[in-house]
Amino acid sequence: MNDTCTRALLLSSLVLLAQHAYAETEMEASNRILKQVSEQFAVQNRPSAPQLGNMPQPVARENPAELAQQFRQPPVVPLNPSTGYELLEFVSFSMPRESLLRIVEQSEKSGARIVFRGFKGDKFTVMAKEVAALIGTHHVTVATNPPQFTQFKIDLVPALVIAQSNAGEQMDSGCSQAARFVKVTGDVSQDYALDYIERNASQWAEAAHHFNSKLGGGLQ
Repeated sequence: MNDTCTRALLLSSLVLLAQHAYAETEMEASNRILKQVSEQFAVQNRPSAPQLGNMPQPVARENPAELAQQFRQPPVVPLNPSTGYELLEFVSFSMPRESLLRIVEQSEKSGARIVFRGFKGDKFTVMAKEVAALIGTHHVTVATNPPQFTQFKIDLVPALVIAQSNAGEQMDSGCSQAARFVKVTGDVSQDYALDYIERNASQWAEAAHHFNSKLGGGLQ
């Protein structure tokens, strides 16, 4: 084979090799592009991870231990020195939740003391947690005081009581004298009960008006 034929054969072989190399490179590029597209599609359709910032946050509760003093009250609670009267709201966890929440909200304004007969489940820790969950951030006074249920003859709850400052001085079988307190029993708002007392019990009208005025009510 002469030199001309040899050079032609070599040139033809190089052209084939170059074409083959170019074809492989083009295929690799296609595969790479297809892979990239597939990866992008997978990323775009991947379920987003949950964001902790969007999760419901626990509601801050008061420390149950801080409520301890609220349950350690003497049998007869000191009365309001500025008026000579005490406003009491007797309740139970057996009542509807909505009623209890309303009482808490109104007691924060009127200054009424919320009184339970005893601990829920007969355990202080259980009672403390329940009370903390009930009052939330409201500034109210809560006490457990079984003797006061007897003192003011509370058989049904809720019951709103206005008591004189001397209601505990002379007791009959553990009960205050009828002339020294007035009460309204029934699931009604404090302003309704106080307005009822103001309209129907003249001897208690001034005291009822005093507490009712804190709620924005009272006779005009």
